[in-house]
Amino acid sequence: MIEEALYELLSAITPNTYPVVAPKGVKAPFVIYTRVSTPRLRDFDGPTGNAMPTFRVDAYGVGFDAARILANSIRVALDGYRGGNIQDCALINEQDLSDLTSDPALSRVQLEFRISHTE
Repeated sequence: MIEEALYELLSAITPNTYPVVAPKGVKAPFVIYTRVSTPRLRDFDGPTGNAMPTFRVDAYGVGFDAARILANSIRVALDGYRGGNIQDCALINEQDLSDLTSDPALSRVQLEFRISHTE
């Protein structure tokens, strides 16, 4: 599954990597990844076995600089990555966001990647 490959890539940057939501009480830095969409490619004969899901990757840090440093590490590692069943990983969006928690020191940078892969 593509999530396993993405998890391996992200957890090499920070071991605190989680799908969809971080566990309660986790300390920054940490990363959350979420599948946003999954177009599957077809040709005249039907499904090709290739997909191009978009994943949102949120990098959290204590303070904006820490979140930005983590996000830059992720961008460098993933943008243009090819390997295994991943044919291409492309950064398609990046934005600085506030965090909607009660911790005012927690900052977030959101990256979106489109990953072309075989299923």
